[in-house]
Amino acid sequence: MNSIKHDYQSQNFIYTTRLTSKQQAFVDNVLAGHNHIHAYKLAYDTKSSHKVIGISANALLKNPKIIKAIHSKRNELQISMSIALEKHNLQMQLASELKELYTKIQDDNTRIKVLEMLIAISKSISA
Repeated sequence: MNSIKHDYQSQNFIYTTRLTSKQQAFVDNVLAGHNHIHAYKLAYDTKSSHKVIGISANALLKNPKIIKAIHSKRNELQISMSIALEKHNLQMQLASELKELYTKIQDDNTRIKVLEMLIAISKSISA
């Protein structure tokens, strides 16, 4: 189905079409690490010759919609990984600071609260 989509970055209108379910499956398989021929076989469930599959898979890889979908999803995954790494680093830093604080606290009730916070951070890091 064709649609007009507003591109907020360039403030231009661009004409786009959605991927078919098989094209999306191909993109997902490529992103999962399969080579383009195996990704095509999985997505299209075909018994065609290796040569025909190779030609068809290469054609898909040259399709601007496919290229854009692969790049967009890879960018999304990179951003997600960066956020997860940053979150992990902040949790580790907080845990380190709480451990240091724990050694300086004399009050038992406060020490218990710091330990509870450390346990909560430990659980979220390992989850």
